[in-house]
Amino acid sequence: MRKYKGAQSRPSHSRKRSFGKTKPNFRSLVKQEKDDFLNIHGSRLKIEDPPLYYSIIGRKLPKKYQNQQSFFIPSVATSITNEQKPTEVDIQKQQQELEQKRLKERKIQQEKIAQKKEEERIRKNQEAAAREKSYIHWVNPFEPINKNKLGSSQAWRVEKKYEYY
Repeated sequence: MRKYKGAQSRPSHSRKRSFGKTKPNFRSLVKQEKDDFLNIHGSRLKIEDPPLYYSIIGRKLPKKYQNQQSFFIPSVATSITNEQKPTEVDIQKQQQELEQKRLKERKIQQEKIAQKKEEERIRKNQEAAAREKSYIHWVNPFEPINKNKLGSSQAWRVEKKYEYY
């Protein structure tokens, strides 16, 4: 025999309803795409580029692949010869070019700042005009300004107990 728990003892009618599709789980979709990619290209990728393959599967690069990376590092003595050493004239030209670039960047930056200020001023004026537009409307010059605004003209708001004749 079941114990009576009030409203909880009745089966819910809302369980019979279906609400359609739920939001997609993006992590599972990404994992599925990754698995599909590895099924197709995984073996080729493991041979050609092991560091990329192991980074995709989220594992550390094994030691047998770590020593395969050999990069050519030229020695400092061989890379700079007497002919390649910059002269004072070259250094001055480079400094002048850098100074010209800085001046151009400053000009561009000042123009952008001026343009932003102008846009801000125009936007503020437009907002003010939009606010004041509610006060601007056509009026009849032959009627009083305060028509139906002052005390005696607002008698229609108060209900009288009995009518006067």
